[in-house]
Amino acid sequence: MKSTNNRRFYLAAACAMVAGGVSAQEVAPPLFQVGAVDVRPNFAYGMTYDDNIFVSSTAETEDYIHNINPGVTLGAGDYRAQSGSFFSASYNANMLFFQDNDGANATDHSASASFGGGDRLSWRFDQTLVSASDADVSNLAAGGRVKRRAWTSTLGATYDLSEKTDLETSFAYILNDFNSATTFDSQRLQARALMDYAMTAKLHYGFGGSLGYDQVDGSNNALFEQIITRAVWAVSPKVALRTIAGLELRQHQGIDSDRASFLYDVAADWKLSPLTVASIGTNRGTTPSNSLANQYSDRTAFNVTVAHKIGERYTATLGGGYALTDSAASGPTGVVPQEDDYYFVRPALAVKLAERFAGAAFYQYRNNESNAVGSDFTNHQIGLNLSYSF
Repeated sequence: MKSTNNRRFYLAAACAMVAGGVSAQEVAPPLFQVGAVDVRPNFAYGMTYDDNIFVSSTAETEDYIHNINPGVTLGAGDYRAQSGSFFSASYNANMLFFQDNDGANATDHSASASFGGGDRLSWRFDQTLVSASDADVSNLAAGGRVKRRAWTSTLGATYDLSEKTDLETSFAYILNDFNSATTFDSQRLQARALMDYAMTAKLHYGFGGSLGYDQVDGSNNALFEQIITRAVWAVSPKVALRTIAGLELRQHQGIDSDRASFLYDVAADWKLSPLTVASIGTNRGTTPSNSLANQYSDRTAFNVTVAHKIGERYTATLGGGYALTDSAASGPTGVVPQEDDYYFVRPALAVKLAERFAGAAFYQYRNNESNAVGSDFTNHQIGLNLSYSF
């Protein structure tokens, strides 16, 4: 029998080695084990100065925010590579304390669990929960600090049809729950099938499609179909490329004609030198609007990060990105579709203080320009973080 896992994870491992080349280091042993399960508690404290905590366009409010983050990670099997039979789970609490505006204090939670197995027919299940109370500029622009929760459940399977060909299938459920009278909860169901072919040892190509359904409270629901292609290419020991592109057809309730749009997700990792790695990505897709009734959003984004290792302890990074979000009507509406131009710049410096003890400092500038009244904002943040992993 062929070495299924070696072939299946080769390209993912190659990409990870390029992307993680700057900060690669030995993993410390777990604090303790329960049977075959590694137990790794962690703790972090951070303090951030924010000059516009509600990302307001007219009444900027500054404050110091204290973050206390206890958590734990569990793992069994080959849970780091997540190959073969494995189990991994994690939980983190994020307690936010505002020095002057204690009405904005919040406790958020994030948790995940993944497990899988199999050889010729392999499978995996992933469940994540992320709750947050910060200003969600990606989905809500200048909507302020809105409590929100995102549940994602995914079941996937891969079957080896031949030495070079795999059949991949997945089923996903996504729930976005917003705790605000001015926002709209949404749910997505999506099934996808893709045929993957190993053109060479370093180049995989896939072709397939997906079928999905978006349900949005207070808005028109939509059925969509996607035709997609995928390529994963370990160009060289220093360059890795991953790309998905396709066409989406969307049918909204309340609209007579179908709508076609182009979607893509492209990412590249480039090891510029033994100490420097650059990651570049761009993507485009359509989602229901969680802040605008009877509208959906086309979002096109570009991000870049450069990381450079300084000596044995320090790593400097410079990140930035730009996103253009165009909204359009998904049913009868009398409002002008909203358009947002958002960009950010984030330099940071991380230091390894001890085997399990690390620190980081960062600065971030964010800016959004919009044709909607009250959606413009600028924001400066300066922060420090200390973390310890047992």
